Amino acid sequence: MDADIRVFDEVDSTNTVLMHMADEGAKEGTSVVASAQTKGQGRSGRSFYSPSGNLYMSLLLRPNDEKLFSMITVMAGVAAVEAIQEFFGVSCGIKWVNDVIVNDKKAGGIVAQAFNPAGKERYVILGIGINVYENADIPDEISDVYTSLFGKSPEKRLQKDDLMAAAESIISRFSYYYDNALISEAIERYRSHCCVMGKSVEYFSGQERFTARVSGISDDGGLILDTGSGMRCYHDGEIRIRQLSKP
Repeated sequence: MDADIRVFDEVDSTNTVLMHMADEGAKEGTSVVASAQTKGQGRSGRSFYSPSGNLYMSLLLRPNDEKLFSMITVMAGVAAVEAIQEFFGVSCGIKWVNDVIVNDKKAGGIVAQAFNPAGKERYVILGIGINVYENADIPDEISDVYTSLFGKSPEKRLQKDDLMAAAESIISRFSYYYDNALISEAIERYRSHCCVMGKSVEYFSGQERFTARVSGISDDGGLILDTGSGMRCYHDGEIRIRQLSKP
């Protein structure tokens, strides 16, 4: 993938900026990167807290293979944690389906949105947000789950060159799996980085809500749960970690 990275100090949302570019015919690999967002977008239409000094990026994809299309979030999760570990030197993991976890708290998120404009080619906007440093004014509703790679370090902020290099690192890793359709390898790497294996979680989707133990990740990225009355696999919904598994 030939990456075309556009870096900004602040945008309303990297997803929104890139969506407009996509509608105007931007090529696959076009990416919008910023250190702050005023209207960051998270999963399921939720807002994504996006203070200054962090890494927010969106990547334009135009996948034709349906199997590849369905694995974008998996590949992005693997690419993000491996890039963070190498570029920033911070160990992290993935909480199914799309959270980057550091010390049992959320340090980043991933969202993939598909668009099917009338008369035009379908495309996907892949958004990745990484909390590099903490802001003093973390909203109360996320203060118990929010964290960053380096904590409160006001004297350190990502410069444009840093944003460019970090984005390149993530895109390079993602491209390795995406361009070569390495679905099986991506799943194995996802499993190795997944930090909820064997843990007791609360699963919820719509009105459905129950506690179960994570048994594994399926070959197509689904979450396999041991409900106590059998194994079930889920491809949507969310989970919250309830407690650590016992050895």
